[in-house]
Amino acid sequence: MSSIASLLLAYAVGCVSFALVAGRLNGVDLRTVGSGNPGATNVGRALGKGWGRAVLLADMAKGAVPVLLLSAWPGWVDETGQAPVLAAAVLGHIYPVTLGLRGGKGVATLIGGLLALDVVIALFAVLLHVVFKKTVGFVSVASVVLAWAFPLGQGLFWLAGEYGGLDVSARYLGGAPVLMGLALVITVRHRDNFARIRLGAEDRYDDPPEDDPTLAGTPANPTSNSPTRETR
Repeated sequence: MSSIASLLLAYAVGCVSFALVAGRLNGVDLRTVGSGNPGATNVGRALGKGWGRAVLLADMAKGAVPVLLLSAWPGWVDETGQAPVLAAAVLGHIYPVTLGLRGGKGVATLIGGLLALDVVIALFAVLLHVVFKKTVGFVSVASVVLAWAFPLGQGLFWLAGEYGGLDVSARYLGGAPVLMGLALVITVRHRDNFARIRLGAEDRYDDPPEDDPTLAGTPANPTSNSPTRETR
């Protein structure tokens, strides 16, 4: 019973749209501004960097807080249940029932949850994100790499422990199938970005930062008809 309840609670936390809250506090409906995406990037574009970064941190907390708090609560979530809890929170952000299942891309919430699971492997994933962002040039591609990098990192640490004699007892090596499934969902959520890359219409890293999951972006004209790119 506690496992089901923990998943429902994590999903409910993920459904909270801090982007829309920030918009309403400023008299703006983010769903009608810019890309219409309820994420930190669109907040940064419409309301400024400060609001965008605040929403970014809040979205990251949606992934970290359920994992940390529910794991600390006796009898609720053990190590094997942490990855499903994170997945529930991310899915709540991507498919919030409160917004007709139309949410963001889930990258910021994923980062927060991965940091809660294992800081070392999460930083490995963030490092790969930065490398791909600067070499390939597309933040959407780098975001998908980040999603897959954590289970990849788990596999590398497992191999190092199994065949290299490395002590990996402090690493989080559970829930890899769940995390790979979550990475697949995030990959599918970026299919529009991939389509724009094929058309040559996707923003590059050295263009104005409109879709970086680690930056809030800059304000822009909400009435502009130019296409926008989101990864959150």
